[in-house]
Amino acid sequence: MEKKSPKKPACLTVVANEEVTPNMRRITLSGKALANYPNIDSAAYVKLFFDFAGNPLSVPPESMNEAQLRTYTVRSLDRQAQSISLDMALHGEGKQSGPASHWAKRASKGDKIIVGGPGSSKGLAEHYDWVLFAGDMTSLPAISVYLEKLPGSTQGYAVIQITSEEDKQVLVKPDGVEIKWVIGNAPSLADVVDGLNWLPGTPGIWAACEFSSMRALRSLFVKDRNIAHEQIYISSYWREGRSEDQHKADKRKDAEVFAAKLIQ
Repeated sequence: MEKKSPKKPACLTVVANEEVTPNMRRITLSGKALANYPNIDSAAYVKLFFDFAGNPLSVPPESMNEAQLRTYTVRSLDRQAQSISLDMALHGEGKQSGPASHWAKRASKGDKIIVGGPGSSKGLAEHYDWVLFAGDMTSLPAISVYLEKLPGSTQGYAVIQITSEEDKQVLVKPDGVEIKWVIGNAPSLADVVDGLNWLPGTPGIWAACEFSSMRALRSLFVKDRNIAHEQIYISSYWREGRSEDQHKADKRKDAEVFAAKLIQ
């Protein structure tokens, strides 16, 4: 079955590659197509196109079966400057770290890449008394954007798992939202979130992370904390040892099994 093509793929040019922290790069891309880019929100993302040797594509493929895609949150968009910035988490060394991570380490000014989108996913619940964000390095860019756009009176938490102490960032946020950094893999995201002083009222929850961490958080929210479905956005952005396409198949199967259990 042929993959569905993202909307409006465009060839964009690298204009900057900056180190945000040791394990996060900010890639700024430019192109005339960005002058007429559609409106985007906090949950906006784009798709980067690579061939199956891990090289960035500079020409749209004739068939989507000729490309592998990697998804990244839009950190910022400037239509007037015709530029878009993506914060990209780094994973390991060499091409085995994944085509996007490998490219992000080495992308130079003038390099070109095909970018599809933008797309958007479900964001925070429409109504809430406080917020709870939980994620890892892959969702840190999205959490950063959400925090910047929250009303100043918002209260809550952002629990963020990072690779090292040096990967902490200064985040723009309401004073009432506390950042909890989790260094490495222990304790787990779910354990830290469960140990929070949960605030009174109804939370708006946004969580995205590795597949196994997602499942642990989902169980905590739904089974242990009895949070209503409409108050939660939760997704896995990646799965250890699986490609993006394999991970998507895993996500679909897992969601179906989980939904079936809820109605039993």
